[in-house]
Amino acid sequence: MLALIPWLIFIHILGSITFFLAHGTSVAMAFQLRRETDVARIRALLDLSMSTMVVMFISFLVMGISGLIMPFILRLWNRGWIWASIVLMIIVFLYMAFMNDRRYKHLRRMVGMPYMIRGDKFPAEEPASQAEVEAHIRNMDLNGLVIVGYVIPVIVLWLMVFKPF
Repeated sequence: MLALIPWLIFIHILGSITFFLAHGTSVAMAFQLRRETDVARIRALLDLSMSTMVVMFISFLVMGISGLIMPFILRLWNRGWIWASIVLMIIVFLYMAFMNDRRYKHLRRMVGMPYMIRGDKFPAEEPASQAEVEAHIRNMDLNGLVIVGYVIPVIVLWLMVFKPF
């Protein structure tokens, strides 16, 4: 079984790179939306972000499953850094899912696009006013996105590389 470890590490890192590459469209969208007032451009950004979701979710699963298999083979479940990494990644996943529903899926509805909430699909509705759309975008705080989406994964990387406890 130990012979699988280099392959699992490779798959884990490949899943991570693919995830961050695919998720980059959503990150770019989040920052660019702050500058947009044209509803057509807002819709295009939302569609661009959504276009990479399947690759993002598959690569997240590949990263997660490969990361969960290795501690079984290496018998590392008694190490704190493994548990800390898992808890932190669960926090990231839950925060991002909740934030996506509240911010971007709601924005899709506001600009008259089909949208999903908690897995349920809804058809496009009458768009909200320009002022309401702009107010929603202005109220989107990117600090949490940066902390949860960048700082926490950096901490997880540090835990995996240095294994401090």
